[in-house]
Amino acid sequence: MNRPDALTPDQSRAREAVRGMSRPAADPAFRARLRGQFVSGTIAPAARPVVGLVPFIARPAVRWGGAVLAAAAAFVVVSLLNQAPDWRMRTVSGDGIVVVDGVPVPIAHAADLERRLRAGARVQVPAGVRIELMSEGQLAIQFSPNTEASVPGLPGRWFGRAGTAELRSGELRVTTGRGFHGARLAIETPEARVEVTGTTFALICEPAGTCLCVMNGRVKIGARAGGAMHDVIEGRRRYVFADGRPDESADMRHTEHEPLGEFRDRMRGSLGAR
Repeated sequence: MNRPDALTPDQSRAREAVRGMSRPAADPAFRARLRGQFVSGTIAPAARPVVGLVPFIARPAVRWGGAVLAAAAAFVVVSLLNQAPDWRMRTVSGDGIVVVDGVPVPIAHAADLERRLRAGARVQVPAGVRIELMSEGQLAIQFSPNTEASVPGLPGRWFGRAGTAELRSGELRVTTGRGFHGARLAIETPEARVEVTGTTFALICEPAGTCLCVMNGRVKIGARAGGAMHDVIEGRRRYVFADGRPDESADMRHTEHEPLGEFRDRMRGSLGAR
């Protein structure tokens, strides 16, 4: 508060004018009415401020926002539950360096190698090295030596039930499990496209073309450029030539019977019998 000697002349005159004002007397009628209401307990409550209307008005928006958040949370939960089990490295054999997405990883660093072998990763397997991956109950895949391919995308459990992969060179052996039933996997090579719905097979990409050998089930294959897809049934193979010659159909290669059978039998316990 300002000291008296610090006030300006105008401030001093205003102070004296206020001090000279008389105190207003209370209206006798108002005092009597207020006393009666207090004694009888009928004093009206103070009017609710306008700002109190805001929560009431906002309630529909709050409810709507809560519903949106609940729906979003449910979608996230369902999406997570829909995901198939991640790829896990079942076995790795041989000695050398695997290149994953351009990064060289020694076979001895198994934990680092498994971490990098995720869906969509591009893998270059050197001579003398074999890698097997598994999605529990769904799918198992074997990367043979001298193979360059991508790790397949995994189909969802209930929706989004399609996966894709690419084989540039070498050989992939694949077997499916009970959880794969109703799903699809498409694998493309430089000249062919393969559609898998449940089976055990080998896909071999050579300079001359692509060979599909089916041990169990049925797989479709056709030219990557488009055209008819052809069924390859159990015990048969189909060869799509890189130079455009007509496809060749025959019995599956005898060299594939033993490795495919051994691979399928080892994986059957974890994939579930079909």
